[in-house]
Amino acid sequence: MGKHIKIALILTILMVVLGVVLGFVYMITEKPIAKSDLEAKLSAIKFVLTSPQTGKLLVNKNQIPTSLAQLDSKIWKSNPSGLLYKDPKYPGYVLSPVYKFLGKDGLPIYVLTGYGIGFGGKVVTVAAFIQQRDKKFYENAIDVINYSSETPGLGAKINNNNVRRRFFSIPNSGFKRGVKVNKDANLFPLPSDYISKLGQYKKEGIVVTSDVMTGATITPRAVVNTLNAMYDFLEKEAR
Repeated sequence: MGKHIKIALILTILMVVLGVVLGFVYMITEKPIAKSDLEAKLSAIKFVLTSPQTGKLLVNKNQIPTSLAQLDSKIWKSNPSGLLYKDPKYPGYVLSPVYKFLGKDGLPIYVLTGYGIGFGGKVVTVAAFIQQRDKKFYENAIDVINYSSETPGLGAKINNNNVRRRFFSIPNSGFKRGVKVNKDANLFPLPSDYISKLGQYKKEGIVVTSDVMTGATITPRAVVNTLNAMYDFLEKEAR
């Protein structure tokens, strides 16, 4: 009996020591991790608020947040649960909060964060949608900020610049029937003149990825599902 008590005491002491060590490590790393996450988010927001055509900011420079307080001042919709919307048609989700900016031309621009399910888990995307004067939405640009579980050399290429650009500049018409990657839209194999038609395909809700992400469909599908969820959310909440 004494031996068992001794073992129990030793294990208890070890657990207490480990708890103290883990708590100390958490205290040391909490602030640097939070700072890194904030910097990544601020960078993504600035990126999606930049015109892919001109390379210039869509908003005045003083509107670009550089701190958490400035970012919080741009919150438009939020939910304590962390989730704002689950799309009933697509496996896409909109996370809290959503930010609202005013473009140089006076048009509102919404910046949303959301995710779809990729090959290895959540693929998290930040995107900016411009609400035009006719109230229709135009997706400006995206930045994929979490894809660490996707397959190296395949799905993990999702945020390469030549891949990411395929999801830029999708007009309202492209979202009417839901955006799809070209394989899901039965546009495969690609015609010889497909490069010249990329813009037209986007108007039809087709994002061509099979040429720049050979062998990877699940990851880009997660991104279009996220964009569809974002669009549906804005259609319901920002009219």
